[in-house]
Amino acid sequence: AYAGLVVNSSKEWTNFSQLSAYFKQGIKIYDLINSSINNNDVITWAPDAASNLFPEIAYSLLTSSRIGAGELVGAISVDFRSMKDAAKFCQANNFFWDGVISSKLNLRDFIFENASYCLLDFTIIGGKFSLKPTVPIKGNGNFEIDKNGKPDIKCLFTDGNINDLQVAFLSPEERQLFRAVVLFRHETVNGFPETKSVLVQSTYGSVADPIETFDLSGFCTSEDQAITFAKYAINLRRLSDHGITFKTAPQYVQYLSPGNYFRLVSEVTHTNRFRNGAKLEDGTIVSKDDLTGSEEVLYWKPGTEGNIQTSTLAQAPIGVLFTVKDTTTENKVYKCETISYGEDGLIEVAGSYTPIETNGTLSVLQNWDVHFDVKEN
Repeated sequence: AYAGLVVNSSKEWTNFSQLSAYFKQGIKIYDLINSSINNNDVITWAPDAASNLFPEIAYSLLTSSRIGAGELVGAISVDFRSMKDAAKFCQANNFFWDGVISSKLNLRDFIFENASYCLLDFTIIGGKFSLKPTVPIKGNGNFEIDKNGKPDIKCLFTDGNINDLQVAFLSPEERQLFRAVVLFRHETVNGFPETKSVLVQSTYGSVADPIETFDLSGFCTSEDQAITFAKYAINLRRLSDHGITFKTAPQYVQYLSPGNYFRLVSEVTHTNRFRNGAKLEDGTIVSKDDLTGSEEVLYWKPGTEGNIQTSTLAQAPIGVLFTVKDTTTENKVYKCETISYGEDGLIEVAGSYTPIETNGTLSVLQNWDVHFDVKEN
């Protein structure tokens, strides 16, 4: 943004080395929220406007040839719909980006880092850059965080449809619980800003936990946003302790994309690893072992969204994939991080462990008002 300065003086001015000004609006960029797109992917643009919503800033940096990398990336490589929804998410939860980009930067690193401060995932899906909320939202046009929302489980993987499963646990140092000090900027209109801090500590920890400082003062002007980010970061460190990678056939991941959730059902001992299969449209059971109708199974219907269902094999609907429940079975939910082609033609999936409560909600979002102490400075 530019400012004009007129000095009505002649010889009295001998030195003018510093200038401080308060800008209420920045340069005009694409207005995603008030723009629309039809079924033929034709965008009807609203007039450009100043914005402090990070998805609109990221979209402009990726597509504008005037202020960003539009000549290298362009709108064809950016998912308009996901960016628009992400902008609505930030607006609904008061996640703002009131900052200045004053020097050259690596655009992808910049978007990846700053998206996390707004609880967004920066992903590439189908060759298009996109931003998606990290947490469930209330839906039906309400983009507020839904702490009691259940993540949509897109796929079910079992020992029968995956190969080369590898588990990588975080080291004790990487799982060390910490106290978060978040710096943010307190604004006074037409005045000078003041950098303030807030200390957030989990009741699961102690005063002996190390302090990690997050300096968001360059763009964060909301104390609520600073506290929300700190609580999420602390809970994520406390609860997520491992990640997995495995290979599977392409047909098993056709509804899965980075940022989605999937369920992995695996027997710890692997003594009966093929006690799973499919129930065909005519009711035929396809499985390595002879299974009876009284076997209790977890089943999922390909092409549908929702949680995994439980019933006996005889009562399970046709056209489903199933795995027999076992007392030694590990049944965990993971968040998909990457999907890529392997050298052998299979699809390689990487995911991070995402604990859920018994009612299906994300553990990382629970009891924020009970298990955290917040001290303002």
